[in-house]
Amino acid sequence: MLYETPRYRVAGERHLLIELSETVSLETNFSAIALAQALTDSSTLGVTGIRAIVDAIPSFTTVLVQYDPHILTAHGLKALANHCLAELGDLAAWSTPSRLIEIPVAYNDRWCRACFDQYCQTVKPIEDNLELVCRLNQLDCVEDLIAHHSTPEWWVGAVGFIAGLPTMMPLDPAFQLQAPKYDPPRTWTPKGTVGIGGGFSTIYPIVIPDGYQMIGRTPVPIFEPQQRHPPFDQGPLLFRVGDRVKFKPISEAEFEAIEQSVALGEYKFHISPPTNFSLQQQLPQIPLPTDRVAANL
Repeated sequence: MLYETPRYRVAGERHLLIELSETVSLETNFSAIALAQALTDSSTLGVTGIRAIVDAIPSFTTVLVQYDPHILTAHGLKALANHCLAELGDLAAWSTPSRLIEIPVAYNDRWCRACFDQYCQTVKPIEDNLELVCRLNQLDCVEDLIAHHSTPEWWVGAVGFIAGLPTMMPLDPAFQLQAPKYDPPRTWTPKGTVGIGGGFSTIYPIVIPDGYQMIGRTPVPIFEPQQRHPPFDQGPLLFRVGDRVKFKPISEAEFEAIEQSVALGEYKFHISPPTNFSLQQQLPQIPLPTDRVAANL
């Protein structure tokens, strides 16, 4: 549920964070996406070509706005945001462009297992990541977990935390998975690891410390500063807020073949053209309480 009045947080001299709710849902995310779009569309003020709002980045419950304080004050930006929110109205029929991206995943892979083994040897013994996720979500075995994770489409509600990292929720709540994070966190995570934490799934674009449970790894790059492949023509990030992801189970041999194809610049990404996606297309949504939402989104 949205706040009756949005909460505004100063985030530096040129940024304002607009908080719309403390509860994650597809509806809240749609409100953030629509507000970001409305602010961007209404931001041309003063001299033609000079934009008061440089960027508006939606997340699950917030919008981070970068603005030019020489053209628009923070007070003026709040007034503009309030006006845009009032104009949004019922978002049930509102739609946003959405692509469907297929991500191949080698589940229960040897690379994540090596990382897990090192953690157990150097930090402390912990329960096997996949067995933990199975136990907490009443799944009988690893094969059930793989089917559970690779069946639904996952909604990209935020991109960030680090460059290119998507935070995703299943569009069908029946496929939601819950898991705690490592405590203490790992000092490293293999590039391309697919993780589960809170009620979300993610993919690690580079090697970083973190704590999501590791369930598999993809050979497909999602952050490419060199922009070698066509999906990165417009920028170094693969995912956009509003994309949908379908995970495809593959073997480790298929992983290595794709990895080689990527290295040669020959890999063909499976990305559908954008289509309009609306709330009316979806099942009723449920709140997804999670530590990362409370802390970072």
